Amino acid sequence: MRDGLDRVLVRSTVLCVAFVLSLPVFSAAEPRQSTPTLDFDLPSNNGNGLLDLGQSFEFSVRLKGLKPGRGEELVAVFESLAYPHRLVSLTSDDASADLLASTRFEARPITAGAGQPLRMEVVVARLRGLRLETLFSRAVYLTMGPVPSAPSGTAPASSPSTALLSAILEEAPEIDRHGRPVHPLLLPDKIVVEESGGGGSPDVSGPLYWKQVGESVSLNWQQRRAQLRKDQAGRGLRVQFRLYPGGFAQLIQIERSSGNPNVDEAAMRTVLSLHPFPPFPPDIREPSVDVHVDLPGVKR
Repeated sequence: MRDGLDRVLVRSTVLCVAFVLSLPVFSAAEPRQSTPTLDFDLPSNNGNGLLDLGQSFEFSVRLKGLKPGRGEELVAVFESLAYPHRLVSLTSDDASADLLASTRFEARPITAGAGQPLRMEVVVARLRGLRLETLFSRAVYLTMGPVPSAPSGTAPASSPSTALLSAILEEAPEIDRHGRPVHPLLLPDKIVVEESGGGGSPDVSGPLYWKQVGESVSLNWQQRRAQLRKDQAGRGLRVQFRLYPGGFAQLIQIERSSGNPNVDEAAMRTVLSLHPFPPFPPDIREPSVDVHVDLPGVKR
């Protein structure tokens, strides 16, 4: 088995199964949560997974494993290049012990965000009086609807894969919120992109489909990882994204960090470079499935 192809976990609302691709082992055990976690959701997307261009959308977070102390409040700060930063209080969920925050973002102008993935960073902070103390942050990529068709007589647009990769590099900030540089780690012309999408093969079954998804992410990660500098070392990590029947990936994020923000960013861009994936085969009937892929870290 190729280096980096450890496993891909597939979670749906009906069943949680862990596929260990190197061995025919199946387990229903959930990964243990040892630190506070954030779950992201898009209650108002259009059903196929993509956010509609020119329309507002709701973005929500669920905080698990952390509670406010006496005399303090926990808040979520939503940070993005496309929108002004906003602070939203985290409130208790009556049905669970979790904390929730939700906000609505207005439509972006077509010329400013047509088809580009949106990088959102959510900061969880403690508010004591007028003092705001950052606890931790998480980044997530949101994928947008396709670019409107160009009028007749105009020059043909670049391929979706090339346009998406260019947009990723344009969208990525030059520095993160801590002032650390965020450099493009691999230029588009150095990435081998296999065109996906189109009609899925009826001969592909669910288990084989998930194996192919995991292999695609792992192989592309090996290429991207080889371009990282030795001083960008990081331990093994896990990338997570939500996949829809049409093959569209949404809510691309890091489930378990490598400890190096540059390595984490490269892992998320690996998934973006493969978006869209092939459509679901007929025997996968869930409206969406959360996919979790383990990736090896970068050694010194």
